[in-house]
Amino acid sequence: MNWIKVCSKQDLKENEILSIDLDGRELMLILQNDTIYVLDRICTHMDADLSMGFLAEGQITCPLHLSSFRLEDGVALNPPAEKPLRRYNVKIDGDDIYVQVG
Repeated sequence: MNWIKVCSKQDLKENEILSIDLDGRELMLILQNDTIYVLDRICTHMDADLSMGFLAEGQITCPLHLSSFRLEDGVALNPPAEKPLRRYNVKIDGDDIYVQVG
């Protein structure tokens, strides 16, 4: 498993989504309540871009069919999505944010 630098702390703003492409993956970084979450950006139901969705306390809602996913673990909270989003480990070193891929 490799750690890859993806951005700096200054690139993230509370309750906003930062979209990145990393090692062939479409990811989103979300800062909420001093916690950084990194998850797949594409909905597991119909390939919608979740970065265009609705961010609420602890969850992201797909803009296409309104399935919600928990940020903490990627679990689908309501249909039509049933499969979870993949969640990635995060490491902070100084001002740099790293994501574990592999």
